[in-house]
Formats: sequence, C-alpha cells, structure tokens
Amino acid sequence: MQLKPKHVIMTSAFASALFMLPMTGKAAEWKIGMSHPQVKELQQLLKAKGFFTYPTATGYFGTITEKAVKDFQASVHLPATGIVDDQTYEKLKSSVTSANQAKSKASRPLQIGSTGDAVKVLQQNLKKLGYFTYPQITGYYGTITADAVKKFQKASRLAITGVADSQTVQAIQNALNRQTASPSNETALRIGSKGPEVSKLQQNLKQLGYFTYPQITDYYGTITSDAVRKFQQQSGLKATGVADSTTLAKIREAVDQKTKPSSSTPKTTIYLTIGSTGQQVEQVQAKLKQLGHFTYPTITGYFGQVTAEAVKKFQQSAKLKVTGVVDNETYEQLMGQAPAVKLDVMELMADAAELLGKPYVWGGQTPEVGFDCSGFIVYLFKKQGLSLPRTVAMMWNTGTSIATPSVGDIVFFQTDGPGASHAGIYIGNNQFIHSGSSTGVTISQLNNSYWKARYLGAKRYY
Repeated sequence: MQLKPKHVIMTSAFASALFMLPMTGKAAEWKIGMSHPQVKELQQLLKAKGFFTYPTATGYFGTITEKAVKDFQASVHLPATGIVDDQTYEKLKSSVTSANQAKSKASRPLQIGSTGDAVKVLQQNLKKLGYFTYPQITGYYGTITADAVKKFQKASRLAITGVADSQTVQAIQNALNRQTASPSNETALRIGSKGPEVSKLQQNLKQLGYFTYPQITDYYGTITSDAVRKFQQQSGLKATGVADSTTLAKIREAVDQKTKPSSSTPKTTIYLTIGSTGQQVEQVQAKLKQLGHFTYPTITGYFGQVTAEAVKKFQQSAKLKVTGVVDNETYEQLMGQAPAVKLDVMELMADAAELLGKPYVWGGQTPEVGFDCSGFIVYLFKKQGLSLPRTVAMMWNTGTSIATPSVGDIVFFQTDGPGASHAGIYIGNNQFIHSGSSTGVTISQLNNSYWKARYLGAKRYY
C-alpha cells in the first residue's frame, strides 16, 4: 500500500510519542521508605489526579505511593522511575493547578474586556448559531461580542445584559446541542441565516400577514425574527423567534390552508445551490463524502464549485438530471443512500496524530482554539463525514457496544460522577488518543491504573 504524505507524518508523530524510551532518573528528593509531611502533600496531589487510591494520605512513601508516582509520570511522558524529583513534583503541582484553573475560568462570567480561549469558544459557538457575524474569532470580548450575546439573550428570553454568565453559556450550549441532535433534515433558521430558505420563509410569512417588510431579502434579521415570533404566539408555539422544523411545518400548513392548492404537480423547491451556507450544506457534504463524491479534506458548510461538482457526480450516478443544484428529489435520494465506504481508519489516525500537543480548552472543537475531549472526537469524525453527538454522555447513548476495541473505536471513562464523562479514540496496542484537561491532546495507556479503574467500555460508530 502506498502511503500518503499525511500517513508519513502520522508514522513519525506516533513513533516519537509511543516508542521513546525513558531516560534514567536523576537524584531523588522523595522515594520509597521515606516518611515526611511533604510526602503527605505529595499523596494528596496524586489523589487529586486519581493516581493515589489509598483511603488516606499517610506521609509514608511505600509501594502504593511508588506505583502512583510511576503511573503519573507515565501519563505526562516523564521517565517512570517512581522517584519524585523536582521535575515530577513541578509537573504534578502544575497539572492540578491547571485543571482547577480551567474549571474556575469556565464558570467565570465573560464580559467586555475578557480575553482568552473561553472567549474564542464563545465567539465560535455564537457564530454557529448565527449571532456573531465578525469574520474572525478574536479571543477578545469587545462590543461586537457583547452585541452578539445580547441578540442571543433576547432571542432566548434571558436578561439582556451582554454578559455571558453561566446561564447564558449553558443556554448557548443547549441551543447547539439541539441544532446537532435535531432528527430533522431541515435546518432551523435564525438571526444571521441567509439563502433561498429564508426567502421562502419570508414569502410564506408575507402571505400570512406577519412579514410586513416591503421586500423579500433572503436575510434573517430582527424583522424576520419578530414576524416568526408573532406567528408562534398566534399558533400556540414557544415564541423563540427561531424558525425550527416545527414552526416551518406549521407555517407551510397555514399557507396551504389559506391558498388551497390544486392537485397540479407542485413546483420543485430548491434547497441548496452555489452560495448557500449552513448546517444543511454540512449534511449534504458529509453524505457526499461518505459516498466518495466530495473529496475536499474538510466539511466547510459552504456550497461552492467543489460541492456543486460533487452533487453533479451523485446526480449522474443516481440517474437524475445533472444540475449541480440540490432540489427536493436530489436531496431525498442523497440522504437515503447508504455509505459506499466505511470510515478510513488510517486517515482518522493520521488526522489525530497531527493534533498531538494541541491545548485542552473547555468547549473547544477546532485546532485554532483547542479541544475538550468530545470536541476533539467530533472534529476528527466530522472530517471523515461522520456526525457524532457533541457531548460524551450523548455519544455513550449511541453507537454499537464493542467488547474489545479496535482502532477507530471510541473508549469511554467515568471520571466525574456517574455515567460517561471522558472519551478518546482507540489507536491500538492498548492505547488511546484524547484531549485531557491537564495534558491537552495526548496518548495514554488503557492499562494505566487511573484509566483502567474508570473504564466503562467501547463503542463503534461506522
């Protein structure tokens, strides 16, 4: 088999990460047989990381403490000597501090003047929901970010403060989860949405007397949102101002009742064409990638010439009219097709290897920002054209249970309360790659005492 350049990168990256032999440890500060108050502090730090499992910190450095030290050293790629030198002690202290700081920062309100990874994640999530329209993710919380937060808060019936407190951040995550988990093929339309679907919505609302703007604009702004909200109030729906699948169906039903269409053949509704954007484009690209027609390396959400050519290839193979435009017939046939090929495990491993060392960021799901554990997995599988739920708990509730994992399966752990709360991708040799809160994207051993004690099982998604 001929290796692609990316496979060569994978080989060298994994070789360096997996097979480097530890160097001999230097002079020890704490080792087996010692008894000291500082040993008690060491045991408490190891317990906080889950490596020291004895019920109490004793202050005596015995075999249990030595094993805990070795396991910790292995997890952070230090020589596993079981002896605590300065490097091991500093690494242990910094990893515990980093994890605590990450949790603290995650719960701290974001407002004008805030900076950092948490702001990047907020902007990224608001952009996905159509509220943050600035072209770049900046990591700085200025007036543009505050305005985007206010728009979201207004649409979600929250206090309009422009401050991203814990309630607002959770509401944003809930909105993203609903967007990802929606079983409908129809993408919800909201402030910031553009394209022919918005034009059709405005036309329908104008027919019903709710959309009073003189022109059909194809842009979903506050006027469209207010019209949708009025319709929802009149129809007994939750007045969100977001045109979800239920609202769109109700609007179409109301239009049908008003116009009483004849039995003549209805006109074809154009779903997607060059220039369209959004989640529905992502779904089409993912399906085309599964079928081997869309060869661009990433799912972009933008319908350009590459996507149009892929659509033409599918239409030709399905004996449809070759237009490069996704209409009703093309969309229904495309979504009903079974994948021609399964997940490319070598590609998945190569993509994962390139992300080694990327930082852990709570809520992160891009290489530019960083990753949390589920964001890392979702990103890699999305590149393969496979959509996974955004949270570990939702992933655990889907997929096919596997007794013994193979390369490309997802392994799950219970690290924080009952149920699955951490996950990684199995890479063979009893190892998995994941984004850990204190390590970033790294490789760990399944038989490490920390992970072994928390292992829940493995699942397959292809």
